[in-house]
Amino acid sequence: MNNLQPEKLPLTRQEFSRLKIFHNVCYESIAGYLLHSHIETFDAGTTLISPDNSVKRLIVLLKGELEIQITSDKKTTINTIEEGNCVGEISIFDNSNPSAWVRCSKKSSVLIIPGYTILAMLHASHDLCLNFLHLLSQRVRYSNEIVRDNEFHIRCIEEASKIDSLTSLHNRRWLQEMYSRELKRSHAGNFKLCALMLDIDHFKAINDTHGHIAGDSVLVQLASILNESLRPSDMPVRFGGEEFSVFLPGTHTDNAKVIAERIRKNMEKNIFILPNQKQVKITVSIGFAKRESTDTVESLIEKADQALYYAKENGRNKVAMYLEKGEFFLF
Repeated sequence: MNNLQPEKLPLTRQEFSRLKIFHNVCYESIAGYLLHSHIETFDAGTTLISPDNSVKRLIVLLKGELEIQITSDKKTTINTIEEGNCVGEISIFDNSNPSAWVRCSKKSSVLIIPGYTILAMLHASHDLCLNFLHLLSQRVRYSNEIVRDNEFHIRCIEEASKIDSLTSLHNRRWLQEMYSRELKRSHAGNFKLCALMLDIDHFKAINDTHGHIAGDSVLVQLASILNESLRPSDMPVRFGGEEFSVFLPGTHTDNAKVIAERIRKNMEKNIFILPNQKQVKITVSIGFAKRESTDTVESLIEKADQALYYAKENGRNKVAMYLEKGEFFLF
């Protein structure tokens, strides 16, 4: 090694020592292997590594910037390689084709070391092995952070998909999941449970007279009043249009009637302010039903819905309870 002519090597000792992958590595211990390496300069956009190319080589960035991309259209960048760092080592170690594309994001000069040369260098230098281990551990940590971030964003998206964008109440997707869970719990422990359905009286007239934006404003204000009228354990949902549902866990029909009546009165006494500052009064009709041992989420809601329409058919601004098929009690 000591007889090597420095001018034949692609890197001087000083350049060698500045590269992170060669940190603390003795120059003389592996300098001879660099005779099989060379430096090239590439324009921005040039692809240096791709899954379509089985050539194994380590690319050390001397100047410029590289991007690792997981799609071929250059739109999905997962990491940026800065000067002094390298890419391509995984394919060398596991002898498989690359799983991503590496491209120059700007004009870049790189040191290209063949795969067989890197393996020989690792046998020659314990410190180089440690550097690669450190590099790989950093990349694993980075990948784990991406996974965690992606999982967090997926959870956020999933939760957002269960929220009604207008009223900020939960929507039908959340209803199916949470109502099913609550009904199963109530069946298993034989706990009391009532379902409530609520509908705005003459809502079409509000839309026809004041416009759909005014109608949306009414729905938003109604949702706020509904939340204020319920207990923390109650489960309100925007069922669709101007119709809302509420599951009342641990609730007997006597208490369900009290809650329904409180909601009805709160709606009746409030003044709803429209975007044009006009004021309107609204009333709601409410139906509720208790859980039976044979109920599904759908059948329990259907019973409450039948009671709701009984209330609407009998004067509106009323509360009705489902007794059994075809029979209701109007409060």
